[in-house]
Amino acid sequence: MTEQAARPLPHRLSVAASAAGERLDLFLARSIAGTSRKKVKQALDEGRVRVDGQVRRRAGHLLRGGEKILALVAVDEPQALPRLAVLYQDDWLLAVNKPAGLPSHRTSGGGPNAQDLAAAVLGRHDNPPILLHRLDQDTSGVLLLALTAEANRELARQFSAREVEKFYLALVAGHPPATFAVSNHLKAKSRGRTIAVRSGGLAAQTSFSTRERGDNFALVEARPRTGRTHQIRAHLAGEGYPLLGDVLYGGPAFVEIGGRCVAVARHLLHAWKLNVRHPVSGLELALEAPIPLDFKLFLSE
Repeated sequence: MTEQAARPLPHRLSVAASAAGERLDLFLARSIAGTSRKKVKQALDEGRVRVDGQVRRRAGHLLRGGEKILALVAVDEPQALPRLAVLYQDDWLLAVNKPAGLPSHRTSGGGPNAQDLAAAVLGRHDNPPILLHRLDQDTSGVLLLALTAEANRELARQFSAREVEKFYLALVAGHPPATFAVSNHLKAKSRGRTIAVRSGGLAAQTSFSTRERGDNFALVEARPRTGRTHQIRAHLAGEGYPLLGDVLYGGPAFVEIGGRCVAVARHLLHAWKLNVRHPVSGLELALEAPIPLDFKLFLSE
């Protein structure tokens, strides 16, 4: 079974001499299979196109021939349904490792989502598991679902009472301090962004610690106390350390590593660990999702 999906993918192109004088957007649209001028325009607007190492945003930029282009442009291609790795399962709850690019629940656009795929894993399409929290589509990691009404009530109570401990790994731009914390009020605004506000909004608190540093990026551990929409992303961007690949909040689409330019295809945020009490036995469960491959490119180990 396949599904049409549009995902930003890195493309490396060389401009032939015969393309001299051609518009950048038209060159990209004809050179990248499965894309469109609309998707190319979005990539240009979001700073996801580099020509000879320089970010180019103008669709009408004229090529001279001989340039090297690195572009993160979405393409339509048939993709197999993602597989969910089960991290923990019993009669009351299920924890899975959600891959990046997969919505947590059904969306207006349809397509695969973690909740439906979890139902398929369990073979219970008529009685799907209950989603206890959500991860952004491009955030990977631990996702917890309840399998009974009893488990749902108790686990939902733990989330509401802030008894669940959540640990995220974030790759961020810049040089954050060893530890820092953000406490403010956040409010969802238009175009999908969440912003800090002086009045109104919802209280949001996150503590951060820096675990590893690169030349122009760092690996940060985030521990959110609250669970607001885009909380970690908005807090990091507000402090001047946006997630790598998070173009919505000003994060870079390209990063220099070891003298070469690397395209970042998604915002690099991973729900690493979740500590929760079992809804029936009361025992502490420590659920952990392995660090994804796109993170390891930036890590020393």
